[in-house]
Amino acid sequence: MPFKKFFVYPSIPKELDKLLKISKNLWFSWNYDVLSFFYKIDRDLFRQVEHNPFKLIYYLPNIRLKALAQNQTFLMDLEDLWEAFQEYKEYVHPEVKKHRLEPEDKIVYFCTEFGLHPTLPFYAGGLGILAGDFLMAASDLGLPLIGIGLAYQHGYLKQTIDSKEKTQTEHPEKLDLFLNFLEEVKNSDGTPMALSMNLMGVEIKLRVFKLEVGKVVGYFLDTTHPENPEEIKEILRYLYPGEIEKRIQQEIILGIGGYKLLKALNLNPKIYHLNEGHSAFVLLARLKDLLFQGFSLDEAIMLIKETTVFTTHTPVIAGNEHFPKELVKKYLWEELEKLVELTKNENIILEFYKQGTLKENPEIFWLPALAINYSSNVNAVSKLHQKTTKKMWHPLFPELPEEEVPIDYVTNGVHWRWLSEPFYQLFKKYLGANFIYMSPEDSTWEAILKIPDEEIWEAHKKNKYRLLNLIKTQLKEESFKLNLSEEKQNYQPPKAQDLIIGCARRMTGYKRNSLILYHKERILKLLTEKDIVLVFAGKAHPKDVEGKNIIREILEFRETYKLYHKIIFLENYNIHLARYLIWGSDVWLNTPLRPMEACGTSGMKAAMNGVLNLSVLDGWWPEGYNQLNGWAIIPKEGLPPYNHYEAHQIYTLLEKEIYPLFTERDEDGIPRDWVKMMKHSMYIACKQFSTNRMLLEYIDKFYSPILERLKHLSQKDFSLLKALAEEKRILTENWENIKFIEVKENLEKTFLQEGQEVKVSAKVFLGSLNPELIEVQLVLIEEIACVCNLGEEEDRESYVRSFPLKLVEFKDGVGVYQKSLPLYGPGLKAYNFRVVPKNFYLRRYYPNLVKWTF
Repeated sequence: MPFKKFFVYPSIPKELDKLLKISKNLWFSWNYDVLSFFYKIDRDLFRQVEHNPFKLIYYLPNIRLKALAQNQTFLMDLEDLWEAFQEYKEYVHPEVKKHRLEPEDKIVYFCTEFGLHPTLPFYAGGLGILAGDFLMAASDLGLPLIGIGLAYQHGYLKQTIDSKEKTQTEHPEKLDLFLNFLEEVKNSDGTPMALSMNLMGVEIKLRVFKLEVGKVVGYFLDTTHPENPEEIKEILRYLYPGEIEKRIQQEIILGIGGYKLLKALNLNPKIYHLNEGHSAFVLLARLKDLLFQGFSLDEAIMLIKETTVFTTHTPVIAGNEHFPKELVKKYLWEELEKLVELTKNENIILEFYKQGTLKENPEIFWLPALAINYSSNVNAVSKLHQKTTKKMWHPLFPELPEEEVPIDYVTNGVHWRWLSEPFYQLFKKYLGANFIYMSPEDSTWEAILKIPDEEIWEAHKKNKYRLLNLIKTQLKEESFKLNLSEEKQNYQPPKAQDLIIGCARRMTGYKRNSLILYHKERILKLLTEKDIVLVFAGKAHPKDVEGKNIIREILEFRETYKLYHKIIFLENYNIHLARYLIWGSDVWLNTPLRPMEACGTSGMKAAMNGVLNLSVLDGWWPEGYNQLNGWAIIPKEGLPPYNHYEAHQIYTLLEKEIYPLFTERDEDGIPRDWVKMMKHSMYIACKQFSTNRMLLEYIDKFYSPILERLKHLSQKDFSLLKALAEEKRILTENWENIKFIEVKENLEKTFLQEGQEVKVSAKVFLGSLNPELIEVQLVLIEEIACVCNLGEEEDRESYVRSFPLKLVEFKDGVGVYQKSLPLYGPGLKAYNFRVVPKNFYLRRYYPNLVKWTF
């Protein structure tokens, strides 16, 4: 017999109202003063409820609540925290003020996963953790941001390791909706909000939950509305389900449902930031709504392109979200038919499909392709990743050289929540309490390098002891599971003097988590002769066989050689466990197959805490490594996986440099040269790789320029936008008629020297097209070689420079264009001539509108 559930909350004394409000805002989770305050209430209970202060308050006995409500010292401390909270909420970073970002300049940030707190299982890995950091950093800086995500009932997966079978087992991790930070959004009459949307002919209802993250708010859509049929409720059961239809259902709810939510809340974002392609269907919802508002098709598309930021993370094409075109048609046919109805254009559906497909396989619809084609603001997440991404998505821009593919980069950063308390207190002491607001240009960061060695080492030891205690607990549990006799256990926990190497990442093939075990004899020699301990952690997706085999390889190696105390595998890698590992390890090992690591923020988190990176030069590490803050593994990019070559480097570095440096102590027991590297690690990570720097870069590169251009486009009832649409129509109607008649240059046949002036000219047939609408350019691709001191191979970078030619004559539809320019920089150059729209906006919106000479 089924029963309906309801929840009765205990009565909280009114004197504790402020405590309750603080407990419901995730601001507490990155403020050690607040965390310490909750620990003082009941340390053991706070740990049992997984650091959920809201749950802590409701689990306290009534007698304890009444005692706190009458404790004047407690109430005075609470008032101090409340004042600090109010002061925090008033703060706006000077750069946000300088760029004139006002509260009404709202930015909406869509992501399929958000890693915000261990009790909110809305994340699987790095993408979600970054999204969580993004919201927290936006709050710190006072950026007017809104988050949109999905409320998964069982999250991603809870991992347990079967020590006997040497395999991963997955379990659901149920979301607690009653004693959590989520608050159900209500209508003005107090009833729960229920968004209605059509999903393949079925009318479904979405519940909406609100989450306060400091000064910003995240909204999460939920399908468990009681009126929904069971199959609809099941859509958001798990994050990243294996069933392809559930995936597309989730992403339609995120994109189209997320847009409906914004409309229902009367929120009118000026910028839409899509973090990965999962939310790309919001572009369809926006297009339909703008057409309904009366914009023409071209006007709507240009407005969407201008106000969309798309961040891509996945560095291999197959890993990007994609569906058979027929599946997209199955689920979105009614939405697409509405476009036809609004535009009276039967071809609009084919045009929409075209924006998400590649010529090589037009039957596959790629969500990142749709997002790139509908955004003029696209970025990768590291400098190297930009190069990879330009190459990967070059087919979308066949008229451009690869170097000109319009993809910028903003290297990821990490939030201060990942800074351990011992180092947080040290930084407050030597840098000042406001270091969490500092930007890279602030000279105060230099103070990190002057912190006394003794204090750095003491802070690290505190972090390491916490990790060692965690490992000790797990080893005891494993010994019971395996039923080992005492003489066979060999389960002695690692010691403080051991070199702890942490390797905690998602378990999958390209990350090569087990590379350090590649040469068995060499690693066995290192582990048996030296005080070195390897600590692994990471989950494999339930359908990732290769990832699961890596876990098995690690566990079998450990079992074969009875290295229970030397090779540790910590199960269920999550936010909580990650903190222990990135705080307490001595070395952070990262061995991806270059260039498949988009960024690798776990290394930044470790570096921020003085943990030294030993990493392949991939992702962020080529930007962060300076030979003073860790070690580089030189990859062989572009060739088959050189596991032998790179594993050999790991062993040699451990034998010759890392271990000797770590064990060389002075009379005070401090490894002075090691601590010097720790300081450089923290200095570079905190100064250059925080979310402060990342968000300020997004503001400078994207948000502020978009708002400025939007202001111009929207003036006088969008008169400029309408003029652009008309100009685009004229250009496209005449574009096929444009022809190069003649170009004059002598670049290939002449002996040229740096500084020499050359003259070029072009004769172009424009027909009836106004020459004021186009620009004729000489395009030079310059290749610059740089011998990088990080490796043995020469690196080469190519740059594109365009030079507009001057119109000197126009007669009978033919324009004559000329240019004189000096040649700067020796080396190999390539050239061509092209015609592009003269209008800056049209060049941004239609980068493939190009006519080349040859």
